[in-house]
Order: sequence, then structure tokens, then C-alpha cells
Amino acid sequence: MPNRLNYKYLYIILLFPAIVFGHKNKPKTGFGKTNSNFYKHEFDVGIGVLNYLGELGGSDGAPKNFSVGDAEISQFKFAFTGAWRYNLAPKFSIRTSYTVGQVSGSDELTNEVTRNYRNLAFRTNINELMVLGEFFITRADYGHSFHRTGVTGRTGTSLSLSLHTGIGFLKFNPTYNGVDLQPLNTEGQGLDGAESPYKLNTLILPIGFNIGYEITKWMRIGLDVTQRYTRTDYLDDVSGNYYDKELIRTAYGDLAAEMSDRTDGSRPWTEPGAPRGNPDNKDSYFSLMVVATYTPFIRSYKATKRRYKAKF
Repeated sequence: MPNRLNYKYLYIILLFPAIVFGHKNKPKTGFGKTNSNFYKHEFDVGIGVLNYLGELGGSDGAPKNFSVGDAEISQFKFAFTGAWRYNLAPKFSIRTSYTVGQVSGSDELTNEVTRNYRNLAFRTNINELMVLGEFFITRADYGHSFHRTGVTGRTGTSLSLSLHTGIGFLKFNPTYNGVDLQPLNTEGQGLDGAESPYKLNTLILPIGFNIGYEITKWMRIGLDVTQRYTRTDYLDDVSGNYYDKELIRTAYGDLAAEMSDRTDGSRPWTEPGAPRGNPDNKDSYFSLMVVATYTPFIRSYKATKRRYKAKF
């Protein structure tokens, strides 16, 4: 069965820290002039799209390694994310996030001759957990005046810009028309001279940036762009060479044989030993997300009036 999108983990990422730490979300001290505006815990909710970079489909020219220019526009798929951020310092934070979505690719969408003839396609759900370190180049800071007309003091800024990287864990399961591809061993996995069956999980290396705009003291809206480099070349079930189709049929059945080679056989490009993919280049994918950041339990800043007793 195809792996399901585990939305329940979004709730865990968002609610568990809020319950455990939310009531303690007080300003940290000792971080200089802006310590009164600096809170430890923040929560993100985002919606956006994912797209895949790998062997299948792509642009009409030669394949481009890890290039967004090789992405197929029609293959953008909706995705959702939730995150908890712990602020270590005004410019440094740790973010734990969970993202669910889909990526897909198809050789039918490219006019590059060899890939179009190969005629392979896939779709997989994405269930991804990441731990990121964030560095804020600039961070929203209202200053003393809080942008109020007629109030004097340091102006502050509503914009934030950060860079992030870290490590993640991905669960995936490539399918074609609802059929799981990994159990079919389409490249002869497990047979003589072939690789072992691949795993349906992998580590990922994310890297990206976030641009945000502070709407209020407790809400920020931003754009998050993140590229993921995976440690697998089987996100799309395509990596190595073609295996003898009839040996696959004997070992794994007719469906496995037909999925291993979906060409009409009119060209010699799919003979046993011919390249089916490129094992030297691992698969990757990227996201474009609109993210809302919420800082809970912030006490309102209220102007205090001091009355002084006149002395004579």
C-alpha cells in the first residue's frame, strides 16, 4: 500500500511544545537592547508546493544537476508544514518541522529524446521530519516606538531574513498508477549481479532561506524556500541499469517486468546493462512555502505613567 500522509505529526510538532513550554514563553534577558522583544518559543504553519529534481522528466535539454531550471512546472504539488522554533539568541534559533506532500515526475513531459522514449513515471508521498539551525541576518524588531505615529524613540524594522540548514529524515514510497514500485524490483534488485532492494527512508540535507514580515507583535508572514538533498537515488524508483526483462518476469512476475521497461523495444537503449538512470546523482526536491509564524503568550506592552510628587 502507498505510504500515507501522516498529518498527525503536524499536530505533535505544534501542540506538544505549546503545552509543555507555552506558559513559560517569557522574554529572555541578557541579549542587549532588544531583550524585551525577544521570546523563546514560536510556531509556524505553512502551505505551499513541492517539486522534484531527478532522472525522470525535466527540461528538454541535457539533465542539470540540482538545478531548479530542470524542474517541470506542471509537477508542482501542494504541501503543508508545521514547525516549532526555539530561539537561542536574537540571531540564532533551532527549528523542528514536519512536512507532508507529494512529488512526481514523468518522461512524457520532456522532449529530450532518450528520456521521452524511456517512458517512466512515478509519484510518491513525502513525510519529512527536519531539525534546522537558523541564522537571522536581520530580525523584526519594533524598537522603542513600535511604529506608532507621534511616538519618539528607536524606529525598529518589520522585516526579517534568515538562512537555515540542518538534517532531516524522509519516508517515501514511489508508485505508478497506484502500484508500489519498490516490491517489484524493477532493476532486478535481489537477482544475480544486481543491487539489493532499496530502503523507503533516507536522510536529507536541507538548505534554504526565509523572508518574513511582522504584522503584529505576535504574528509574522513569510516565504520559506528550502532545497533537500537526499541520500537516495530511488525517490523515483530509477537509478542504475536495465536488467534482463525476462529474468525479472521469471523471478517477480509480469507486472514487475512491464514496469521495468515501458518502451516499445524499437530502439536498443533498454537492452540489459544499458543505463536506466544515473546512480552518481542522488535525487533531490525543493519547497516554496507561505508560512505564518505565531509567538504565543506575549504580554501587551502598556505605557506606564509615573506620578512625581513635587518637592519644595
